[in-house]
Amino acid sequence: MLKRQFGKITLATLCLGFCVGAAAANAAPAPLFDTVIDDIHQELPEGWQFRLPETIPAESKLYPFISESSETKFIVSLGITPDCAESNCTIGMIGATDSAAELNSWPPEGNDVSTFVLGNDIQGYHLIRGEGESANRLVMWQQDDLTYAIATLAEAVTQDQLVEVARSTAFETPISR
Repeated sequence: MLKRQFGKITLATLCLGFCVGAAAANAAPAPLFDTVIDDIHQELPEGWQFRLPETIPAESKLYPFISESSETKFIVSLGITPDCAESNCTIGMIGATDSAAELNSWPPEGNDVSTFVLGNDIQGYHLIRGEGESANRLVMWQQDDLTYAIATLAEAVTQDQLVEVARSTAFETPISR
C-alpha cells in the first residue's frame, strides 16, 4: 500500500505539530484539502459522512486525491507530486468503509495494538501492520456507522502524532452526501 518513498519525504510533513485535544467544532478541513472537497461531495457514497483533519502542517506541498470510491469504501490519499495517482508517490491516506467484513471483525488486528479514547466515548486503536521498512502505522476507529483509518509508514511518524491526526479528524465537521 504505502511504499518506501515515505522515508525520503519525511512524513513529519504529514503529521507533526498537532495540538492535544479535539479540533474546534466549526473548524474546516485543512486548506490542503480545498482542491478535493468538490470531488468528495460528488464521489462520496450516498448517505455517507466523511471527515478530514483540520490541520496537517507540512514542510513540503502535498497533493490530495481520491484514490478509491465505491459503495463500501472511500479513500483520500496524499501524494508528493501533483500528478500522483499511485502508491509509489503516496505518503498517507485517510479512508472510511462500511464493509460488513470490516465492521464485523472489530476491533482491528495487527502488531502492537493499543487503545485510546478519541473523545465523546469514541474508542480508537493504534496498530502496526507489516514488518520492517514496509510496516504501516494505522489508527482506526468507528464513527458515523463507518470504520475510519489513517495510515502511513510506521517509521515516518510516532504513535502520538498519528493519534492526534485521528483526533483532529474525528471532531471535524463531516462532509456529507
